[in-house]
Amino acid sequence: MIIQVPRDEITETGFRTPYLLINVISERRQQITDNAIKSLLKADLTKEYRAILAEAPEGKKRVAMVIGLVLNALKGDMEPLIEDQARMGSIRVLQKIPLQNAILAHSISEYEITREFIRRYSDSTSIETNLNDLHENLAVLNYVYYRAKATITDSYLRTRDEFIDKRNKQIEGLYKLQSVFHDNPNISQLTQTFIQDVSNILGGAHVILTINTKPNKNLFPMEQIGSSPVALDLFTSEQMDNALKEMIQIRDPSMVDRNSRKQFPINPESIETIPSGFWLVIPIFTKNKFYGFLSIDTEKFGEQLFGADSYIILSVVSEIAQAMEKNQNLIDLRKSQKMLQRIANRIIYLQEEERKKISADIHDTIIQRLTGIWYKLLYMEEMSLYKNKPEKDLFNSLKTYVNESIIEARRIVYVLRPMMLEELGVQKTIEEYVHNYIAEHPISVDVVFKGDLSRLSPAKQTSLFRILQETMENIKKHSGSKKAAIAIKCTESELSFSVEDFGIGNARGSPKKSNVGTSHFGLVIIEERVKAVGGKVKYGFKSSGGFFVKGKIPILRMKEAR
Repeated sequence: MIIQVPRDEITETGFRTPYLLINVISERRQQITDNAIKSLLKADLTKEYRAILAEAPEGKKRVAMVIGLVLNALKGDMEPLIEDQARMGSIRVLQKIPLQNAILAHSISEYEITREFIRRYSDSTSIETNLNDLHENLAVLNYVYYRAKATITDSYLRTRDEFIDKRNKQIEGLYKLQSVFHDNPNISQLTQTFIQDVSNILGGAHVILTINTKPNKNLFPMEQIGSSPVALDLFTSEQMDNALKEMIQIRDPSMVDRNSRKQFPINPESIETIPSGFWLVIPIFTKNKFYGFLSIDTEKFGEQLFGADSYIILSVVSEIAQAMEKNQNLIDLRKSQKMLQRIANRIIYLQEEERKKISADIHDTIIQRLTGIWYKLLYMEEMSLYKNKPEKDLFNSLKTYVNESIIEARRIVYVLRPMMLEELGVQKTIEEYVHNYIAEHPISVDVVFKGDLSRLSPAKQTSLFRILQETMENIKKHSGSKKAAIAIKCTESELSFSVEDFGIGNARGSPKKSNVGTSHFGLVIIEERVKAVGGKVKYGFKSSGGFFVKGKIPILRMKEAR
């Protein structure tokens, strides 16, 4: 990823080069590094990240390197730091390191630099500068770390979204592949093409299909189809057929060690990851007959294989067996749809939990600390500690900055997860959201509620709020409307909702399906939210002008993702 950074971003941003800070870091760089590593060892980091960053020699070298990149950035060369953080954001996703840990590591090193800087210039008789210079130097340091944190956050979230998108495409590909068995439910259709398709969907993994064309007899001798000659040679050279002979009576998916051929049965619904260096072997059977195995080399998968992946692959294998018997396709299809629904629910649940955690972290740490600073500033104001007008102006500026930071942090917390959603329910939360929306935007909004919304499960209340939130954001961005209307009705069996505006949309029908997902991301989010709770949604332009979104969600509780 190429990132365009100004040649001297510090001066082009309007700052002066922070020579005082540069001198302190240059003189005390080792001390700053040592202190940062000590603080990382004590910090609230995951065990894995602490080991990577503060315990391993390479991690300690990285801490020192980042401080060096920060020093160069303060001198005006920001590009190496930004490129490094963009790269590390992607790496942290692959390492399954929480984003908060990476941000905290930056905050710790920034704190250690600030502390050494203050120590160096704490004796006012020893400096030949004024408070404004010190404040400006620290402002530049804060800006550099802000850029670093923003870059690693953007890279982290982009990589995570790409990773999820790739997984979703793989899931979609596997389920589309099942149509082969619906259209041609015959063993003769299990050809080289099918195995190659499975391999391609899984990123080039080696795939072996071991089948017995006469399932009433012993599996061996058997027929084997591989995704490539290399895959077949590898399977043979590692004597995997001997391992399969021992697994004929095992009806559970298993991991088979490539070297020892030991088998480890797994539960695809509970196992988190399948380590590389194993073959994932899935038996093919129906209630009365055993047909063979589908084996996937995790070493060649290209990425970490998750337990959920094996569950998806297992459903495909089930379809193979059912195609052989020609009588269970409909049952398996329904199972597949339910599994997709669970995956969608799980993704949304995890997203909400992450938002909830980040929101709580911001509220319990950043806002609390800023509030503490605010009260200390009020105390200092009462004590009149400043001696002249410049100092008073600087103090007032600092107080304004802290107050604005508290307001912005509270706004972010509300956007991430309105706390009143759990405390007072979705109706009160929507009313509060609309009230704030009207206050911030020149749009009047009519809201009508009918029925008892508390009948909705917590997951569906959250989904309803997010759907309305996304719809109102779309109205703000695209409609040009000065008015919007929200109607929500809850009966014993279902909840219906509609949102409409009176803007620039004019009788053009619904947005093209080909564009949904490329230029109508908000509609994609709304559709996925509604589907995740078993509902239906439709949208389009009104003949009288404007746009509408309408949907229905069943009240009957389904199994929510947990």
